[in-house]
Amino acid sequence: MTPQEAIALIDNLLHANNQQTLTDIQSSVFLETWEGHSYQEIADRLVYEPDSIKHIGAKLWQTLSQIIGEKVSKKNLQTVLRSYQHRSAPHNSIQDWGEAIDVSLFYNRLQELETLETWICDNSTRSIGIFGLGGIGKTSLSVKLAQQIQSQFEFVIWRSLQQAPKLDVILSDILPILTGSSAAKNRSINALVEELRQKRCLLIFDNLESILEGGNRSGQYQHGYEDYGQLFARIADELHQSCLILTGREQPRGFAVRSGENLPVRSIKLFGVSPPVCQQILATKGLKATLLQCQVLVNYFGGNPLAIKLAATTIKTLFGGDIHAFLVQGHTVFSDLWDLLDRQFDRLSPLQQQIMYWIAINQEGATPAKLQAEILPKVSGRQLMEALEALAERSLIEDRRSLNKRVSTSLMLQPAIVEYVRERLLQNIEEEIITNKLNLLKTHVLIESDTQNYIRDAQIQLILHPLIERLLTHFETAIHLKQHLGNILAWLRDRTASQIDYAAVNLLNLSTHLQTDIRGFDCSD
Repeated sequence: MTPQEAIALIDNLLHANNQQTLTDIQSSVFLETWEGHSYQEIADRLVYEPDSIKHIGAKLWQTLSQIIGEKVSKKNLQTVLRSYQHRSAPHNSIQDWGEAIDVSLFYNRLQELETLETWICDNSTRSIGIFGLGGIGKTSLSVKLAQQIQSQFEFVIWRSLQQAPKLDVILSDILPILTGSSAAKNRSINALVEELRQKRCLLIFDNLESILEGGNRSGQYQHGYEDYGQLFARIADELHQSCLILTGREQPRGFAVRSGENLPVRSIKLFGVSPPVCQQILATKGLKATLLQCQVLVNYFGGNPLAIKLAATTIKTLFGGDIHAFLVQGHTVFSDLWDLLDRQFDRLSPLQQQIMYWIAINQEGATPAKLQAEILPKVSGRQLMEALEALAERSLIEDRRSLNKRVSTSLMLQPAIVEYVRERLLQNIEEEIITNKLNLLKTHVLIESDTQNYIRDAQIQLILHPLIERLLTHFETAIHLKQHLGNILAWLRDRTASQIDYAAVNLLNLSTHLQTDIRGFDCSD
């Protein structure tokens, strides 16, 4: 829509509602606003008082809001008018929603929706990526977006890649819809791109991570799925009038290079919801929460809507709807959330998993330099940075900027992820000690000697003591456990006298804290 077309549309709307068409000053304010100028800039250009320009604009937006039935503001002017134009135009779009979910309950992604709509209203946008942690709301946003802009397209097709269908299956499914014939023999990438040129189509592919490899480098396609990369590249690079939306936990290879603010490929990363939205989510589950309680939940779960919903179910079934009781018991990672995090953790490479364990042990995060010094076996700086970049792409680590520019950025985990990783670490080390098959015990130190006292105390309380509790369940007395630890230590010293690892340090720390363990058994007798 050109500025002149927008002016004509507004004049028609005003005339149809028995109101005067735009005056010269209103037209000037509108056109300057359309070009993105501030009220101060418009006043300077038109030689008016800023307050007068602001009043003219505000009155015009109010009038348009009443006529269109949707709030119009200086900020969303172009988006609302383009959307109204498309809604008003006669259309007979063909839609196939596949396994798209119901989004009748949609939680406050209005800013993201507006951004995405603005991008798509610009016909030069050919591909959009919506990325973020599992459960953050990517699928819901993609469906809601497609519903709101469906009138702008001849075809709307939404497909889930969760079951990892091969591309030829997807093409055989989609092309007959676009061509209107199931007899078409050419079901190739070329054929699909040609349809996207001839027709205005909106394609949405959800759960992109299902066709990507886990491991140290994010965005790599699984073997046999590389042709998806060819399709996505052609849609991004070639001229056509359609749009492809991808959702996933990580960007596919080549997507980031192609995307940019003024390019035909755009991407958006979703973050957690706010406490008021958390309050809405809990209300739909029949729970009444204060904003303070919601703030605690948002901080703990990183504002992840799915995690909040899962917590709400646990609060209702195990705590009788008592949110305070749930918060007091310490936010233990419940089974459904554990399964969600398990699926993401299992996709990681051994080095990425090792980094996650180290950050959880460090309590207050770790710098890249500290990780490089701690990780065993040693890795190169390139390998470490590659692993950190992949974890950041998958939204599993965050950075906390230091106020002191000379101090490196600390890498952090969300509290729920910290608890999950710590619990997984304890489970694995417990099994290693019982079976004498040492792995993580040799590559991770559970109590750091060169850290601040309060961090060391936290490591003792949150890691060492819970591990001792677990180990004591396998032995008749604490004395038997101490003997077992001593046997492993003696065996380790005989076999690995020249090997550098952390196992001996961990075993000595466990034995020391068993002198008077947390159950009260005196092991010195």
